[in-house]
Amino acid sequence: MRFQPIKQFNTILQQEYLEPTISWSIRVVLALNVPLIVFPLFFGFSYHIIWAAFGAYMLTLIDYRGSHYRKMLIQLVEAILILIAAIIGMNIGNSMILSVIGMLVIGIFAALIRNWSDYGSTIGVGVGFFYLFGISNPTNFGESLVYGSYIIAGSIWAIAIIFISFPFSASNPLRRSLATIWKKNTEYLDALLESFLDLEIDNQDIRTITAKEIEIRAAIDKSIELFNRRKENSRLKADHYDQMMEVRKSAAYFGASVRVIHEELESLRGNALLQTNQSILYKTISSLSQASARLSIVIFTFRGEDLTMAKIRIKRFEIAVGILKETLKNQEFDLDQRIILKQLIVNLEQCHELMQNTIDLVTQKLDFKRSNYFENYKLSFNHFIAGLQPRVMVQIVREVFNIDSQQFKYSLRVGLGLALSVFIFKFFKIDHGHWIALTLLIVIQPYYGATRKKGIERIIGTVAGILVGGAIMLLPIKHEAFVVILIFISFLVAYYLRNNYKVGVFFVTIMMVVMMQLSKQGSWDLIWWRVLSTLIGSILAIIISFTFWPIWEKQRFPSLLNKSLNMNLYFLNQAVLNYQKKLPPGITWHRSRRLSEAANNNLFACVQRMYEEPQSQQRDLNVNFAKVGSNIRISREVTSLSFSLEKIPYSEELSNLLNSYMAEVETIFYKNMRREDDINLNPVKQIIQNPFFTTKQEYQFIQVDLEKIVFELEALKAFRA
Repeated sequence: MRFQPIKQFNTILQQEYLEPTISWSIRVVLALNVPLIVFPLFFGFSYHIIWAAFGAYMLTLIDYRGSHYRKMLIQLVEAILILIAAIIGMNIGNSMILSVIGMLVIGIFAALIRNWSDYGSTIGVGVGFFYLFGISNPTNFGESLVYGSYIIAGSIWAIAIIFISFPFSASNPLRRSLATIWKKNTEYLDALLESFLDLEIDNQDIRTITAKEIEIRAAIDKSIELFNRRKENSRLKADHYDQMMEVRKSAAYFGASVRVIHEELESLRGNALLQTNQSILYKTISSLSQASARLSIVIFTFRGEDLTMAKIRIKRFEIAVGILKETLKNQEFDLDQRIILKQLIVNLEQCHELMQNTIDLVTQKLDFKRSNYFENYKLSFNHFIAGLQPRVMVQIVREVFNIDSQQFKYSLRVGLGLALSVFIFKFFKIDHGHWIALTLLIVIQPYYGATRKKGIERIIGTVAGILVGGAIMLLPIKHEAFVVILIFISFLVAYYLRNNYKVGVFFVTIMMVVMMQLSKQGSWDLIWWRVLSTLIGSILAIIISFTFWPIWEKQRFPSLLNKSLNMNLYFLNQAVLNYQKKLPPGITWHRSRRLSEAANNNLFACVQRMYEEPQSQQRDLNVNFAKVGSNIRISREVTSLSFSLEKIPYSEELSNLLNSYMAEVETIFYKNMRREDDINLNPVKQIIQNPFFTTKQEYQFIQVDLEKIVFELEALKAFRA
């Protein structure tokens, strides 16, 4: 037991490779506290400094995992937006009518930004926060420009932190995004082990294992979004970057192979064969998971010792596959079992090949004479200079307004809620009543279930934080001691807002109380007004989400189901055309797989949110989840089919059979989309039973995949009965 703390510390360090929460928290601490400590040394402490500190704080909270150059551009955009919002707020704050109208407009705008991306939420809250801060501190135009200059100073400091940190982590974001994909692959494998092969653990909830599968696609999409392949004719040499793109390709293929392994294990569920060979299968897939975990580490660290450990784990997996093959060789199986086991072995060997390919790529990268550090520095610098071009800035701004009708309804809901909050604040002259609107802005989400959850967490965190913060405020300590407390608290705020929102709110509240004490505005009356404002804001957010144009998932599900079916059909068609060499040059089935999985992800997320909605809105929840499962399994089978077709030579007879199959199955897909009942499956089943498929084992694999696709389509029809 004495080694447990060391083991936990190592776990934290490994986690920091993938989720740099500690380093991010340190940047937040520097952004918030340096203005509070350094500015008073030159100018003396004043209320203006709080604006500089919050400006730097809001910009540093942006959770963008991509290149440094783009993060600085995003921070620049936010700095401009919060400056405008603050100046408008300060100049109209004396008018209740103008404050309410301004909040409506800025609330809609902030909500639109919020839907921009993962980090859009931080920008939206920042814009809303500084507008509210402005109307709470109304002043004339000249004085508002003085406050604005402090916001600019804080913003420059926040951007400078990113600029200064870049030389210490030039390639970290790219490596981290790839390591995350391998980590998600590992978690998926671990979930498979627990669900199918671990005797000590009951079968996992199917939602849990499906969520792990979905997370792989999300990690791949996020990496592609942040780091695109460079153009082939690019004049800038970037061998390290290009090599990492190949590592991502291997990681994506590995995830696809694991999905096929999942499908084969699903086929064996309840089979005596699985029970007989449970131990050897567990050891094999466990060794695969351990090798994948080692790859996630070495891809980030690129240390020789980690590379050696990864090679050892991959070798162990290779040995485990060999033992599995020897064990199965001496057993008797029927035809179906033989086909399933053969496909399982083929995909295990494919996983080994992809891991070995990744190791080779990492080894080559380590051997490059060109410096990885200077290459990334030059590449990022060139991107930053290119990013300052007007067309790039216009593109970033255009992304903000890439909205649909549902996003607009959400934005209008937020705007009306914030306008009502400001009216309550101004009409009743509530001391620091802007907290009502700020709480609503933070709590209200596009979906009711998420809003309710966040509202409850914020109430709990705020009340607990007020009690602790109030106790700290009563301590007989000096101003400097409060600054030290603020440094530690601001670190905990940043750390826990990423990991545990309720705990994060607890520390946010303590931080606000300490900052009020520093600015000599602290009192118990003010603290209890903060509690009341939080309660009002949270309750308003929940009521508004339920009342004004709520987005219920049962209404979105049919269209998302159709899109999922359509993308699966497109994926299947691309796989067949790829085999027939009919796709345009440079186009493969892999992009269509990504689109199919993305559509399935959205469908799964829709059902997940249904579980958080009121009971009255949870119509056919279990049936809908079963439909999601069928769509995901269709995608898995098409992936398996695509891999199988890639490995066999072209056959005219097989091509004709696939054409006939596609003609029939396309009709079945479309009839399922139109919810028609007269679906005749006999013609497509007759095609699958063609004797040609029995002539070779490779064709039998294809036959099984085609059968499983039809089976899932038949299940979708049955779910409507």
